[in-house]
Amino acid sequence: MKKLKVLNANLTSPFRNFKYKIGKEYTCKDFDDNPNNDCSNGFYATDVEGLPYSWNINKKCFEVEVSGRQVIISQYKQRFEKQTIIREVEKDELIELARKEEKRLGYKLSEVLFPVNPLLFTQREVTEKEIQILKEWASVLETVRASVLETVRASVWETVKASAWETVRASVWETVKASAWETVKALAWETGWASVWETVWASVWAYASSLFPGIEKWKYIEHEKGVNPFQSGIDLWRSGFVPSFDGEVWRLHSGKKAEIVYELKNY
Repeated sequence: MKKLKVLNANLTSPFRNFKYKIGKEYTCKDFDDNPNNDCSNGFYATDVEGLPYSWNINKKCFEVEVSGRQVIISQYKQRFEKQTIIREVEKDELIELARKEEKRLGYKLSEVLFPVNPLLFTQREVTEKEIQILKEWASVLETVRASVLETVRASVWETVKASAWETVRASVWETVKASAWETVKALAWETGWASVWETVWASVWAYASSLFPGIEKWKYIEHEKGVNPFQSGIDLWRSGFVPSFDGEVWRLHSGKKAEIVYELKNY
C-alpha cells in the first residue's frame, strides 16, 4: 500500500530523528497496535490530507510502501509495522495530488502545503488600486479596533476550527514567519511593537481565511453573506504586499527585504 511521508532534508524523521535510506525496508519489532497510544512505536505515513501535521516548506515528501500491521488513528496519525521509502515526491506532483482532494476536504490543501509568501514577489510600484485596497483594509481593522488581532483571529479560528485549522495555521505560519514577520520586526521595535505586531498578524490570519472558500458567514464580524470580510487584506497579501500600522501611519512592505514602498498618513 502506498502512502506519503514527511522527512527532513537529510532524510531524518521530524519527531524522532530516525535516519532513513531510500529503498530499504524497515520493520518495527516492537510495533504498538493499541490505537489509544497515538504517538507510539511504528513507522508513520499518511495520505496527502494528513501531511500538514508535520509539513513545512523546508521539509521533503516521500512516497512510501507500507505493510504488515497498521493502526489508523486519524488522517494525521497512521502507523505501520513495515515501511520502505520509495522516492521523493516533487513540489508540482504534490500540489497536483493536493488539488485533487480540495473539493472533498473543503479547503485549499495545495496552499496549506505551499502558502503564498508575499515577500517573495518581485518588488513593484504601488498603484491606485493597492492604495484603495489598503484603505479598505484599514477600515476593516478600524471596525474592530478594540482588539484588532484578537477579533480577526477569533473569527477565523471559531469559524473553521472543525476543518483541520490547527494544522493549516501551523503550515502557513512556518512559511511566512521568517520573512513576513522577521523583516518588519525592526520597524515594530522602533515605532510601536504592539500595533505593528497586531496588524501584520491580522494579515496572516486574513490570508489563512482565504484557504476556506466555502465559508459564507464569519463569526464576530458583520458582513454580507458569502463575502469574506477580510478580502482586502487577502488581496494585498496575494498581490505581494504586507501592510503594517504603527498607530499613526499605514505602510505597505514589498520585496525580500520588506522595504517600505508606500505610506498612508492621517487616515
